[in-house]
Amino acid sequence: MNTKQLANGPAETPQATQPQAVRKPREKGALKVAREIVRHIHEERIAAGQKYLSEAEALEKYRVARGTLREALRYLQIQGVLEIRTGPNGGHFVAFPHWESLASTMALLLQFSDATIESLIEARIAIEPGMAALAAQRATPQDIAEMNALLDELRANLGDYDAYYGLYLEFWEQMTLSARNPLFLFLLPALRRITWTAGIRPNEAQREAALDGLCLIRDAIAAGDEGLAAKTLRSLERLYLTTMRAEYPREIARPILWHEHR
Repeated sequence: MNTKQLANGPAETPQATQPQAVRKPREKGALKVAREIVRHIHEERIAAGQKYLSEAEALEKYRVARGTLREALRYLQIQGVLEIRTGPNGGHFVAFPHWESLASTMALLLQFSDATIESLIEARIAIEPGMAALAAQRATPQDIAEMNALLDELRANLGDYDAYYGLYLEFWEQMTLSARNPLFLFLLPALRRITWTAGIRPNEAQREAALDGLCLIRDAIAAGDEGLAAKTLRSLERLYLTTMRAEYPREIARPILWHEHR
């Protein structure tokens, strides 16, 4: 302690700084109402297709301005939670959100991240093998039978791209269903749909090669071999990316654009 401190008495101990409470930003009124509507639908187990509250009933329940309520309802319509019908029998009807809503939102976000189709395929290579492993662990005999039927139909429609592609998506949906994971049911179809916007349409030889790969994945899933299922799907997707880089370099280098998503 120095002489100055002795003359003036003991030095004061600095008081500890009290942490400042961090205020959360106020939630926009319409978004708050939208969350309350979703909570109500979920807690009351209101099924898809059932009519929700009328505008008058909703105004009474949520105690907000008509403009705020309509903004909330419009937001939920965009998200696929509500369907708004006009006419004498119209109103607000509960809907079941589908992967298309996620695909649209993802495409919008990815556009502002300057993401390319190639980066999306790389993400699929990282994610989809895990889905195949779960499918090998959880698939039922009925799941395998559905896959077999779809593979037979795919083989019969190799020459018709539109028919083939529709069945191709059905096979992927069935494989994803077999994984019994809700996130995959939304995420993986969304990733594939955004990839489709690149405009890449495989020729018949490429479609046949893809079909052969799907058969190998089916075999691994049917055998319950998680490691083989993941490895086979990863190999298929890597081959796809290699082919795209060689034959469609401009298409996969394109940025993802929300307005091209349908």
